[in-house]
This record gives sequence, structure tokens and C-alpha cells, in this order.
Amino acid sequence: MYKTTPRSMLGLIETLEQQREKPSSTLNWQDFEDHVQYVYQTLLSLGGHNVVVAKNACLMGREGAEYQIDVYYEFEVAGIRHRVAIECKSTKRRIERNDVLAFKAKIDEFSDVIGVIVSAGGFQSGAKDFAERNRISALGIEEIPSIGQLLGMRLRHNTIPTELSVGTPFWTLFDLETGAPYGITHEKGTHALLFWSKNQATKYLARNRVSANWQVRGLETRHLFSYILVTDAMNGGFATAPPPNHALADDSNMFSDMPRQVLIDEYCEQFKEQLRDRLVMPGLISEGK
Repeated sequence: MYKTTPRSMLGLIETLEQQREKPSSTLNWQDFEDHVQYVYQTLLSLGGHNVVVAKNACLMGREGAEYQIDVYYEFEVAGIRHRVAIECKSTKRRIERNDVLAFKAKIDEFSDVIGVIVSAGGFQSGAKDFAERNRISALGIEEIPSIGQLLGMRLRHNTIPTELSVGTPFWTLFDLETGAPYGITHEKGTHALLFWSKNQATKYLARNRVSANWQVRGLETRHLFSYILVTDAMNGGFATAPPPNHALADDSNMFSDMPRQVLIDEYCEQFKEQLRDRLVMPGLISEGK
């Protein structure tokens, strides 16, 4: 269905993920902190953590004194609280041992805070060794993901379902070579196919002898949002297989039209505003529906 460009979606994602551009050396300290905050906020969101990454946070130490932290976040998993303090060094000079020592003295005021230093100018060897011995992560700016990489990671997370993804409720077939969803083209246009269960999609895959690069994947809500956007771009519609309890559930050729708005209202309501307009690629506007 959507194989107009070889390795289309995955090609874009992989290109972005390989980008290693370094932020401009003209970044001032505030821009540098903003960049680090954005990186960690994005990474935590991709990891499924609903947490705010704060900039210029103020934490109270053991003796009641307040300490400023450039970038700070905390979250709880399985009853364990994770607290991370990040020091941002935007100077061109390499960080010295004394810089790390000063940061260590600050985080020692908190019994359960993990320390991270991100430096635009790198570290002297003695400073990096001292940081590692004291369980402080010392990162050069080139060691954290670039904006392009973060975009690629976000696209992969939201667009390409994995083997662990569970349909809520829909399942479909994905081309593992291109990241494209499966669909059919006929006299009424092009339709992306949706199944009500993994088992139903697997049976369709086997009955129709679809090539090995197509695999069954579950569409979580974030995937369904991207699925609708991709189908819109290709000027396609949506069709669902009969529900499992339907008399024609095992008929591999029986699909019913699923109105786009019903799909959004019933199964993708949280993205309703973003999906308000149907955005079709200009070259396809006159085709199909």
C-alpha cells in the first residue's frame, strides 16, 4: 500500500537517529540549560514516565539550606523514588576536578540524589575519573542525543509498533522494511485495514500469504494517531474486519468501511484536536476520495 519510497518511514527515522550534530558553541548558559532540559524531558517521556523536568530547581539540604540545581527531575517506579540533579557547564574550557568536587559537595547534601554533569567543553581526565569514582555521570554535550536524534526516537516510539505493543483495540500489519501500514487498493480507493484482535490479523496474514516482511502489530493509542495521519497523507480511508463474534469473522475478504471521524471519536479521542483536519499530500488531493 504505502511503499512509494523505499524504506520510507524507517528510512527517515534512521536518518534522524544517526544525526550527531553538536549544539552551536555560541549557546549561552540559558540556552544550554534549555537544551539539556529538553533532552531529558523527551527521553523520560519516551520511557513512559509522566514527570516534569525542572530548570533552576531549588532543593533543601540536610541542614535546611537551599541549593540551586540547573536541571532536576524525580519519579517513582515500583515504590522506589529516583531523583536526578544535572549540572550544566556551558563554558568552552574543559571541566576540572575542582568543578566536580564542588558539585559533589552540593549533591552530598541530599542522601538519595544522583548527580550528572553535562559539559560543552569536555572534561580533563582527572575530573572524569574523579566523577566516576564518586558515582557522578560526566557527559560531554556530544554524548547526549541531538535534536534530530530525539525527533527520530519520538517518531519511532509513536509511529512504529513493536512486538510488545498491544492493540487498544486494533491490530494491523506493518512492513518491517519500510515502517508502512498494510492496506488494499480497489475501485473505491485505498483503505488501511484494521483487525479486532491479534489472532484475527495473524489468520489474515497466513491466509493471504503476505510476504515475510509484513508482521502483525498492535496499535496503541499513540500508534493509531500516527496511523491515521499516515493514511490521511496517502488520501486513504479505513476498513475493519468483522468483529470476532460475527458470522463472517473468518472471511478474509470481508471488510467494512470505518468512517474516519468515528475512528477518532471512539478510539483516538485524546488526539481529536490534532486530527481535526485531514492533511493529504498535495499530489494526491485529486485522487481517491
